[in-house]
Amino acid sequence: MGFTQRILNIISILIIMESYLCQDESYSIIVNDDINAINELPINRTLTVDDTRIEDTFNSNSSTQETIIENSSTINTRKKYVTDEENYTSVESITFSIRTNQQTSKAITVLIGFAYENISYAFHIEKGKLNIIFSQGELSYVTLTTKNDTELITDGQWHPLNVERSNLKLKFTLDNIEQSNVELPDGWLAKRNVFIGAELITVPDGNFSGNIRDISITNAGRPLNLRIEDNSDERLEQSQTTTTTAISSVVNQSESLRTIGFHPNDNNPIIFPSPIKAFFKTLSFSFRAYSNLSTIIRFDEISLNIDVDGYLTLFIQDRQVQRIFSYEERKPINDGKFYFVELQLNDQTLEAWIDKNKKISIELSSSFLFIEKFLFGLNNRFIGCIENVTYNNEILILEGLSSNRQQCFSNNIIIKSIGDSSHIDRIISFKENDRPLIVILDNPEEFHMFSLLFYTQEANSIIGSLADETYENFMILTVKNEYLYLTYYNKGEKIIEITTNSSVNDNNEHKIVIKLIHQTDLLFELDGNIIMENMTEMFYISTVYIGKLDSYVKEQFSNVDGAHFIGCIENVMLNKQSIVKLEHVNQLDRLINTCRIIERKRTKIISYISPDVSFSVRDPQDIIEIQISPNEEFYHCQISFRTPSSNGIIASIYSNVDHRDLILFLKDGKFHLTYDSTDNESSQLIFRDNETTNDGQQHYILISHQISTKNLSIQIDNRSIIISNLSSLSLFFDVITIGGSYRVMSINQFVGCFANITYNHRPLLLEDMVKSDRYDCIYEQDSICDRQVPCINIQPLQFCGQPDCSLVCTSSSLINADDNKGSLQYSAHIESGVYEQIHLMIFTISANAILFSSTNGTIQVSIIIQNYYPRLIIRTGGIIYTYDFPGRVRGDKWHVLQCQKTINTIDLTFDDETRHYTYLIEYFSLFGDKKIYLCGKNFIGYVQDIIFMADNHHENLIHNSIRNPELIDYDYSVTWNNRADVPERKLY
Repeated sequence: MGFTQRILNIISILIIMESYLCQDESYSIIVNDDINAINELPINRTLTVDDTRIEDTFNSNSSTQETIIENSSTINTRKKYVTDEENYTSVESITFSIRTNQQTSKAITVLIGFAYENISYAFHIEKGKLNIIFSQGELSYVTLTTKNDTELITDGQWHPLNVERSNLKLKFTLDNIEQSNVELPDGWLAKRNVFIGAELITVPDGNFSGNIRDISITNAGRPLNLRIEDNSDERLEQSQTTTTTAISSVVNQSESLRTIGFHPNDNNPIIFPSPIKAFFKTLSFSFRAYSNLSTIIRFDEISLNIDVDGYLTLFIQDRQVQRIFSYEERKPINDGKFYFVELQLNDQTLEAWIDKNKKISIELSSSFLFIEKFLFGLNNRFIGCIENVTYNNEILILEGLSSNRQQCFSNNIIIKSIGDSSHIDRIISFKENDRPLIVILDNPEEFHMFSLLFYTQEANSIIGSLADETYENFMILTVKNEYLYLTYYNKGEKIIEITTNSSVNDNNEHKIVIKLIHQTDLLFELDGNIIMENMTEMFYISTVYIGKLDSYVKEQFSNVDGAHFIGCIENVMLNKQSIVKLEHVNQLDRLINTCRIIERKRTKIISYISPDVSFSVRDPQDIIEIQISPNEEFYHCQISFRTPSSNGIIASIYSNVDHRDLILFLKDGKFHLTYDSTDNESSQLIFRDNETTNDGQQHYILISHQISTKNLSIQIDNRSIIISNLSSLSLFFDVITIGGSYRVMSINQFVGCFANITYNHRPLLLEDMVKSDRYDCIYEQDSICDRQVPCINIQPLQFCGQPDCSLVCTSSSLINADDNKGSLQYSAHIESGVYEQIHLMIFTISANAILFSSTNGTIQVSIIIQNYYPRLIIRTGGIIYTYDFPGRVRGDKWHVLQCQKTINTIDLTFDDETRHYTYLIEYFSLFGDKKIYLCGKNFIGYVQDIIFMADNHHENLIHNSIRNPELIDYDYSVTWNNRADVPERKLY
């Protein structure tokens, strides 16, 4: 028996060795680099962490490769992964497989995830069972687990699992069998992704022994990229982050360093402390510039800038911007030539000039100006050099600059005026918020050939598009899932899609050629690889977009869209002719010699206020400023308003890059639209209405830019007009202001109600952007009010109506003096729970009153107001327990009251302050026998946002009552907002 056993052992060893050698020979890759050097975790890749062994393994039942993360119990190194971020999606899921035979009584955490709004989740193994726990802030946990205690996963076998969120439902599947299906409470999740955009950390405690494979995050069934968070990348990103160099300075007349160079790849700002302790008299220097929209020098609140058209400007805070012209007045100064500029302060007048015959002057507030430091090349946009800076007749000498920064940058292209026809043969960079290149040909050209070079590391983006004048024919170049696609649309009838089998997001140069052969065959070439398709007819090219989808195509074809391009483009050719000119590049510092690709930032999930929610603007502090995407061309904006104002700015759409804006305003009650330039204070009147709109009625304004025709359509209520000949306007903006403008001086403040505000068909207002006391604005009886101010502050109260419906409580003769119940009774469906909450928003003038009450046997719960102080009263038998809210009710302000109860604690919140109590009462529920009373004795006021919660259950009293009037009974002392569909009044 012993001999046989030894033979069997030897055979087993030989089989293991043979298996290992075959595997090692065929599939293994031994890697000695640190695992953190891996940026991407490709799908179906096998990974054994900390053993630094990466190998391709094959499932015995399939040739499909698998992703395995293998951990031993000695490993305590956490690995962090991030998923792509996308806008809110209604369906998302996380999937992976797990194998372990680890037996322990302690809970083991296999994977944890962190998403938005304090959302986190953890996959635990406890006593062989898998539990998934979700949490958000201080809300109750949501737990998913297996159906029974026999579903153990610590048997050494592979177990696939999936957790899917569909709207507010979570479903957990293990071994392809559904285990849990849980409904998230309404307050738990509000338009937030859980898995998409999350950070995942495997084995956070380092105590898991087993394998994890095939981790996948999906958006509606579509897998997203999963990347390892790479420390080396973070260090690289930090090294590329903008830095400011501080330079020591001396005053010297020797031939020391007098040049500061600003190169495309090295143009960080320079801080130069002033060595001269005296008041400003004169400043002069020579400079050479190749950029626009950049700052050459800044000191105190004074700057010398180069504007969008390449002219030198003098900017002083709260003063009009002025251009400083050279000897040739209409010639920009960013042409690579040297210019000498001087500034001089005489009394309170600051003069500046290049040509003494063209001096400009600005009055300062004081004749004394003390300079502590100079800043050269602020904001990393200036390209060129500065020489011989002379301050108060002393040349400033710089010390500590690198040798590269001591050289004057010389560009190999000549920057010419905007109207010049020179073309660009330089690399053009495309970063996160850069505008696309838009080339509109003077005369449509018959299509024969199109080509360009590009570099990118993005797996999905739009490279560009070509379209004819009518947009009946257009082509789109896209990168989808790492592969290049050419899509041709022919009059909406035929769609040709061509793709290659090579990935292009590798940061390397790739060449695209699209060619028409014999007028019937379309050739698509990528790096020498050619694919052919048949074409039905010729077409002419009128418009070329590079870096983003054509705005008209995006507007007209909702199914055609994609992320803007990030990377570099070079040598854009149509019919073998270069078509990109200097006028097509809005910032000349995008012209570079070497491509530097910056990764796309992670997208944040944004929650917007519904457009139909109204709000008021009453004073300058109410003006709302909203950031919008600066590389998206304007094509649609709508707004509705009510106002008694005859004059004031309704809204403005502004470009910080071009310093130009569209201003919507009222003058003498009539709507006006102007296109202004803040650089030279020019203003172009686009439209003036003939009818007044300050009558307090609801008025709708819709402005749409018809990109194909370059016209502007303006619609006011049922009236519309087309404004043509606007092709010269730049319609890229980055800021919208509502109710006024911080950039445009206006004597009159617009006062009114706003609603239905959208930009390019999307909502604009973020949550918490509007002040809490400005929501639900109503215009009635020639006055504007919102939920902070009643219309008439007398008894009985008369309140402005609210769109979301509210409850008005007045004095009732039907309530007995000894009865603590209220005028309204609500039959709740809510069950008692470990965690319970009451949320109310009230406006009242009552000093002593009963607001809320519920009863269950001998226990009664009430919220009362006593000498203007709200209190929670718990009466049990003959004992009364009193708990004070941390605040005092005012008769001119809305207040939030919130009561939270757990097993032995009570938290009472009044507005923003919370008071914590520990109680020793026998078990009770805030909701009693589920008969809830409001508008008790002497309560006169206004109640809304009446919300009850118990564990995962949530009820909104007013919303439920509108849907089901049988839930409430009330007497004539209770009135309702007449702007909502509320139940008919009932009498007891």
